Amino acid sequence: MPSYPEHSAGFLTVSELTSELKKFVSGRFRDVRVEGEVSNAKLYPSGHFYFTLKDDLAMIRGVVFNYISRIGESQVVKDGERVVCVGRVDIYEKRGEYQLVVSNIVMKGDRGFLYIRFLELKEKLLKEGLFDEARKKPLPAFPTRIGIVTSPVGAAVRDMLRIISERFDGVSIQIYPATVQGEEAPLAIVEGIKYFNEAFEVDVIIVGRGGGAYEDLAPFNTEAVARAIFASVIPVVSAVGHEVDFTISDFVADVRAPTPSAAAALVVPNRGNLSRSISNLKSNLVQGMSAVLGRAKYRLVREIMEFKDREGFFSSQRIYLDDLTGNLTRNLELYVRGLRTKCDALAQRMADLNPFAILGRGYSIIARRGNVVTDASQVKTNEELSVTLHRGGLRVTVKNKEY
Repeated sequence: MPSYPEHSAGFLTVSELTSELKKFVSGRFRDVRVEGEVSNAKLYPSGHFYFTLKDDLAMIRGVVFNYISRIGESQVVKDGERVVCVGRVDIYEKRGEYQLVVSNIVMKGDRGFLYIRFLELKEKLLKEGLFDEARKKPLPAFPTRIGIVTSPVGAAVRDMLRIISERFDGVSIQIYPATVQGEEAPLAIVEGIKYFNEAFEVDVIIVGRGGGAYEDLAPFNTEAVARAIFASVIPVVSAVGHEVDFTISDFVADVRAPTPSAAAALVVPNRGNLSRSISNLKSNLVQGMSAVLGRAKYRLVREIMEFKDREGFFSSQRIYLDDLTGNLTRNLELYVRGLRTKCDALAQRMADLNPFAILGRGYSIIARRGNVVTDASQVKTNEELSVTLHRGGLRVTVKNKEY
């Protein structure tokens, strides 16, 4: 049975009991979807919208903060309308009442005011020219440094690291650990984009997250994130959700990838394909030069037949041409061999900088609530942390701290 703090006299005060109930309820019901009929709807001058959501057997109070700034007065929900509310359950301590703090209201058969805000922002940025194809930057053909702004834990980042490593191992990858869901996510994503632009240590930036509900992708539909992507001097690839998901970030980014995995495949070439291309180029060069030399030999032989009296002169020229052919073939092979040696050296250098290689030597990434931990003072005893290893991950609990 859970333990609760007791008052010095052996009992709880009303405020202490309410506070404990608030912690329990708020922690358990963070993301709920509730359907019901609206009644007692009232929009206050502050812009907050209060109402009651009910069915035949029960009711619950609901509130949407800053409703006007989100949707406008023309879209206010009215009494008697049936809706689906998305939000979290909280307790208003002063009255000891539980209520639904709503992040989105969806009319039955509609997509809610989050979708309306999405359309309004899309129209606004379109008129400002943030989606213009002419200003989009091309991706580098052979990036050596890639920056990723996303959560450091989860399937999305692991898939991107795996695909980049498989396609062109040795590329340097820097991950900016950002919250990609919730109210703090837009600021974290903006800071990640600014960080790479100020440090200028990468050739391309991937911004994104894995799939989720429409509300989960909301940070990538914010004006702040859109303008940060637009202001980036480094090419940005937007990789948010699944293939069917479209966000404002997708429209303003230089390139839109349907998934994080697809983004990883877009930013780096396939090493095997490159090797085959080089081999084909070499073969085509040799064949082309052989054809040119063959035609030259044919013309020379024909001239020799026509001018037999100058056989000695043409014989010496034929030998000279053969020498040129041999030298050209040898030099071409040496040139291609040199290119391959440089490519292998570059691949080895990039492999030394690969963060996966560092993890393979026994290092790990420790995160607390999605943020990387670099100092023991950032965590508390008995707090749960996530550990990313070279293969897989762990969920651990802090027993002791050492400084």
